[in-house]
Amino acid sequence: MKKFLFGSIGLSLALTVYAYAQTRSAEDGEALQQSLREKAVRIPARRTAAAASKEDQSTAARPLPRQPNWAEVRADLERTAGEDAQQQTSQQTLSRVQTQPVAPLPGLRALAANRLANVERVEVDRVLIPLLLPAHPDIRDKLKVYGMENVYTATAAVDENASLSITGTCNRVVGGDPRVVEFRKRLAARPRRLTGTSAEYHISRNDYGVDLSFSKFGCGYVMNIECGNPADDQRCAADAYVTALAESMILANPERAGGE
Repeated sequence: MKKFLFGSIGLSLALTVYAYAQTRSAEDGEALQQSLREKAVRIPARRTAAAASKEDQSTAARPLPRQPNWAEVRADLERTAGEDAQQQTSQQTLSRVQTQPVAPLPGLRALAANRLANVERVEVDRVLIPLLLPAHPDIRDKLKVYGMENVYTATAAVDENASLSITGTCNRVVGGDPRVVEFRKRLAARPRRLTGTSAEYHISRNDYGVDLSFSKFGCGYVMNIECGNPADDQRCAADAYVTALAESMILANPERAGGE
């Protein structure tokens, strides 16, 4: 069994997943709970190292609910729309000669759930936070979404050798296990940013694959790639694949931001 520490949202996920599990079979609920717990440590809170140190003085973990910054979401969508307009001619030319799915440009774009092949609208409607998914057509049309008010997870089989999942929430937890506190401080002190979305992110590896955690719109997200042979499969052994997926995202509930 994989062993991960509970992170910045672990307690909130553990508490809220119970209500979700009631709507699924016992087996599905337990699988989702385990998945969310394992991902919890890898979702960073968006704050400075100094703030993290002050908040983490308590040894008792405590949840802090947060509201997403929808104004920032709208601003990102508008900026990307402007960039797309400038690229329209070259994209149309490329689409006429490209026989494989065209990799999307970096950035955030609106794409309503009813345009996603495997996504059930009822699951998306439960989610009140920005529901971000990888934009690449090889991935997005395979994803299944499972949603709650303040947390969601989406999963897909990339192929027979790799799988992907992404989880997001606007809840976070401060305090708790000293090892978790130290992990959060490291994330806050050494941020990198994704091209296109400018989201702060962190990459880490485990025995099964690679995680990319990022903070955006006041929320935390973690994308996980698992491979059958993680040491030999470049999708898990290198950073390029997971980073490229995270740089181009869609907002699957744009109506909550006044989008599509």
